[in-house]
Amino acid sequence: MRDEILKLLEETCPTIDFENEDALIDDGLLDSYAVLSIIGAISEKYDIEFEADDVLPETFNNLDCITKLVQEILERKTM
Repeated sequence: MRDEILKLLEETCPTIDFENEDALIDDGLLDSYAVLSIIGAISEKYDIEFEADDVLPETFNNLDCITKLVQEILERKTM
C-alpha cells in the first residue's frame, strides 16, 4: 500500500520528494490546497472518506504518516 500511496502522491504533487521528506507540513512543502488535493485523490482511489479528526498536520507530515492514516480509515470502514 505504501508504494501505491507514494505513486498517488507523486502524481498529485510532482515537485515534492515524498519518499525522502519527513516534515512536509512543518517545512511548508504542503499547503492546504495540496493537502486537499491529496485527500481527494486518496478518497477516490480507496473509496474512503476522511473525518475532520483525520486531517491534522501530523497525519500529513510524511509518507509513513499518510499511509498509516489511510490504513486506519480502511480498517474503520470494514467495521
